Amino acid sequence: MKLKDAPIQRKLINVILLTCAVVLLIMCSFYMVFEFFTFRNIVKTNVMSLAAVVASNSTAALAFDSQKDAEEMLNALKAEKHIVAASLYDLQGNLFAQYPRNLDKHHFPARPAKEGYWFEGAYLVGFEPIVQEKNKLGILYIRSDLKTMYEQLRRYGVVALSLICASLVIAYFLSRLLQKTISSPILALQKTAKIVSENGDYSLRAVKSGEDEIGALTDAFNNMLARIESQNLQITSFNQHLEQKIKKRTIELEDANTTLKQQKEFVETIINSSVDLVAVFDKDLNYVMLNKRAGEYYHANKDDIIGKNILEVFPQVSDSGMLADLRKALSGEIVHVSTYKSPILDRYFENFYIPLTDDDNNVYGALNIGHDITKMIESNEKLQLVNAELKKSNRDLEQFAYVASHDLQEPLRKIQTFTQLMGENLNNEPQLKIYHQKINQSASRMQQLIQDVLNFSRISNSGDAFVPVDLNQVIEHLKADYELLLQEKNAIIIHSYLPVIQGIPLQLSQLFSNLISNSLKYSAKNPVITISVLSLSKEKMNEYARPNDSLSYLLIKFNDNCIGFDAQYSEKIFTIFQRLHNKQTYSGTGIALLFVGKL
Repeated sequence: MKLKDAPIQRKLINVILLTCAVVLLIMCSFYMVFEFFTFRNIVKTNVMSLAAVVASNSTAALAFDSQKDAEEMLNALKAEKHIVAASLYDLQGNLFAQYPRNLDKHHFPARPAKEGYWFEGAYLVGFEPIVQEKNKLGILYIRSDLKTMYEQLRRYGVVALSLICASLVIAYFLSRLLQKTISSPILALQKTAKIVSENGDYSLRAVKSGEDEIGALTDAFNNMLARIESQNLQITSFNQHLEQKIKKRTIELEDANTTLKQQKEFVETIINSSVDLVAVFDKDLNYVMLNKRAGEYYHANKDDIIGKNILEVFPQVSDSGMLADLRKALSGEIVHVSTYKSPILDRYFENFYIPLTDDDNNVYGALNIGHDITKMIESNEKLQLVNAELKKSNRDLEQFAYVASHDLQEPLRKIQTFTQLMGENLNNEPQLKIYHQKINQSASRMQQLIQDVLNFSRISNSGDAFVPVDLNQVIEHLKADYELLLQEKNAIIIHSYLPVIQGIPLQLSQLFSNLISNSLKYSAKNPVITISVLSLSKEKMNEYARPNDSLSYLLIKFNDNCIGFDAQYSEKIFTIFQRLHNKQTYSGTGIALLFVGKL
């Protein structure tokens, strides 16, 4: 099991043990290193003292050229078992005597080295001069092993390991005892949360253990349960006063539609007022700044452009007059171009090129302001299009008001009628049940109408930003939503790989949901729904709408084997509350395809 998935008790114990182990290991390591260097210095000091004594006692043997005396002097080193080799050299550097006698001569240096002591691998090697009354008679070579030091370090290692193991055992038992002060309140809170989740009893409260962070968490958890409990009571109360709230919500819906419309007009006014593209260049024609409006025009992230040369980002401007105008501004001249056609966007701009100077009046960059005047050139055509849209919007609004008032009043009229009949038949219990059932049906009908109107209003007035939407994920989510209905009708949904497009996730999900719902509703048996995608050429796109040459288009086809409708009703089905089939045969409010028309 990974540490992140382990229980909190085990995590606390592991953290404490790991901390203790690391601290002890570091401490013992430093101690071992300290002992290692200390013992080396002790060995070196002892060997130097021993070599000085041997060298002092060997002066007579070298002075009288007595090899026998020299060997006897060296044989005295047997008392020091760590001395593995020693030898005497005369003034000419020739080997005079050695210890041990039977050791091969290649174990001794052929010639004495410089005076001093140093470590070679597992040995200490030294050369001690033999001096008599300031006269150098020769030199002593001595080599000592370090077995005593390594044996001592091994003993220290065993002791350190034993100390670490004993400390970890003690730390383990202490951590098991002390971690309960942290883990017990958390586990108690988790147990309470599990009971609430399984039983749905929001009146239960967790026991607070202290005023620390866990206590604060417990308070927050209890406050959350209290809020959920309060909300449940409010929902229950809401259900008990459903009829009154329907009337209230109708008024609120009208007010909300008015507010949304005003907010939409206000936001559109602000957005439409921002018409300038602004960029700042340094003297090398590298981008220093680019505003949001320009990034939207070029469909580029400004962070990917800042710092790059204009010809690197937009090589199309190399043959335009923009480079020449920028260079004029960098030379200190203010340039105004009343009409400039961008080779990148195929749009018209009024450009200003303004030099940027420092306090010493030295030009360090240029400011480019571009005002889009394409709308002025195309104003007549767009004005006609706007007028047509406004007329259509007014017609839709009038139709919505008329049909909505008719369809919303119908269930209210039935409720009033059956309520009156119930008052006239208070003693007829079977008839009262029938009237009660009719009232419930009318209330449910009106509730569905209100919900569909709310959904339609939200979709129609949505101001959400376009984001990348994976249509494959949308279909998979809807398959999960309609899983039981698909199994009940033995229906299948077949689709090829669908693209990722720019759109509003809620609207696209609503669009596909309504299409699938209609296919399942109006299919007699074994519905087969097929979704495919085709790439459209510019010529083919002209048959559907006015294409933007800078964009690519796809045609998403939705086929099914439902009952269909006559072509003469192709416009009527996209009108709110309009239905082509009998309500007793196929249930619904007539709003589903209206979403398709709006999207």
